[in-house]
Amino acid sequence: MKNTSAKSIRRTLTTLAIVAAGVSSGGARADLANGIVDQWSVGVVAQFLCGTVVWTGSAQSCAAQTMSWGSGGVSGLDITNPAGATIVNTNGPSVPNVAVTHRNQPISGSTLDEVTLRSTLTLTPFSPPDTGLPSASLDFLIDFQETPNGADPCANGGVNGVGVNVNGCGDIFVIDQGALNFAFQYDLGTGQGAKTYFISFFEQTGGLNPLPVAACNAVGVTSPCLGFVTPESQSTTFNFAAVITTKPVEIPVPGTLVSVGLGLLLLGLRRRRA
Repeated sequence: MKNTSAKSIRRTLTTLAIVAAGVSSGGARADLANGIVDQWSVGVVAQFLCGTVVWTGSAQSCAAQTMSWGSGGVSGLDITNPAGATIVNTNGPSVPNVAVTHRNQPISGSTLDEVTLRSTLTLTPFSPPDTGLPSASLDFLIDFQETPNGADPCANGGVNGVGVNVNGCGDIFVIDQGALNFAFQYDLGTGQGAKTYFISFFEQTGGLNPLPVAACNAVGVTSPCLGFVTPESQSTTFNFAAVITTKPVEIPVPGTLVSVGLGLLLLGLRRRRA
């Protein structure tokens, strides 16, 4: 792809929930007797805010769930939202929701530089059923770095023609790793008061990893940084999932950080029964 100069990443992704691939749960079933919601209906809708797009070159196309750019080929980003709300068990396994696909093709001309993505979350007690919390939205920045296909070594520090660079140098996404475990409270009206929960979203496919120093430097970010490298001439999909726990999720060892999610800052959201 075309050369672009390194840019300084704006540190606006301060509410990304980072969790480990192997999330551990308490295993205890919640019930009304202890005032804890056993199951939640979780609605997640993500969309691009097209008014925020910055292109390198002339503008291309943007809609709520899809973006495209380039000449001589077309690259782009697509969001696939879940068909409806999903049911997430408290202290249970993760449940898939939003997917983001990067269509990476050899191009010339305009490329994406950055865009804001808005994710809106709605949480409603499913078992026992009760009134839902107000929906909450978070705007966060996606910074994207096109890389020259013919470089060797590639901008990500790898050898051209090998691994993720098998078809030419892969492109780089860098995401600020800013927070962990977004707390919210809910009172079932059992006389035991509001209980605290933690919601985290993580990337299931293991594609999100600490990047090499060279890749961080290529996008103007101090190492260590967290992000994706996507292979040329392929479409790569990153699947996200949600977990809800009654204790903060623990990250094992820094070297095993392979997951990240689109989280919403729910601190202070609290519902009390009259």
